[in-house]
Amino acid sequence: MKWDPEKYDTVKAPQIDAGKELVAMSHIRETDSVLDIGCGTGKLTVELARLALKGSVVGIDPSEEMLKKAVAVSSGIENVRFLRTTAESIDFVERFDFAFSNSALQWVKEQGKAIRCAYRALKGGGMIAFQLPSRDFCTEFFDYNANAIALLGYERFFLNWESPWYLPTREEYEALLERAGFRDVEVLYRDYRIVFDRVEEILDWWSSAGLRPYLAALPEREKEYFKYAVGMQYEQNRTGRGIEFDFRRIFAYAVK
Repeated sequence: MKWDPEKYDTVKAPQIDAGKELVAMSHIRETDSVLDIGCGTGKLTVELARLALKGSVVGIDPSEEMLKKAVAVSSGIENVRFLRTTAESIDFVERFDFAFSNSALQWVKEQGKAIRCAYRALKGGGMIAFQLPSRDFCTEFFDYNANAIALLGYERFFLNWESPWYLPTREEYEALLERAGFRDVEVLYRDYRIVFDRVEEILDWWSSAGLRPYLAALPEREKEYFKYAVGMQYEQNRTGRGIEFDFRRIFAYAVK
């Protein structure tokens, strides 16, 4: 699946707000060398580069489209560069003081391998700060997608469909990090109440990321029907503040 970096950057994106929180909690030092795993369009990579002003930042991502946008976003910033590779193919050895990843590792099914690669890439005493959706991160997301498939009779399009995500519990992720050799592991849930004004905003957001695997399984004509069926269910969540739903994320910290 190809990513649309312009759409990803222009929609209301709560994951960026969570990412800024992750950056603030990471306490990057100005001399740190930082690896940004799944850097996407580079918005947070630039923030990391500004913090590590006397250090360096390498952003990696498997998407050529996203990296082109990241290079443009970081134009003029000398201590950042980008590489096209996957999290499970990182081949750095004891290179970085810090490994950072915001809302990206859920797309990596070979999570154990990716974690071991991140561990190997860190210097002794190096740290990680990762954020990703947790298991059952949003009840409405899964329920409404399933309801839309049933309502529209689209089961035939999803007979061989497999979830592209790795979505752990806190305990599972803690154990995974410890098996890779990390110490001082801290994994915690952070719950967010997300509010949108309009259904169109929700569908733009989900279509830029979470809905993509569902839409990819559908013929072109059926995609809009599917989004409409999903969107009308979100409308039922409207309150005096807007359309509301909960989103649970995992924040993980550890030391090599």
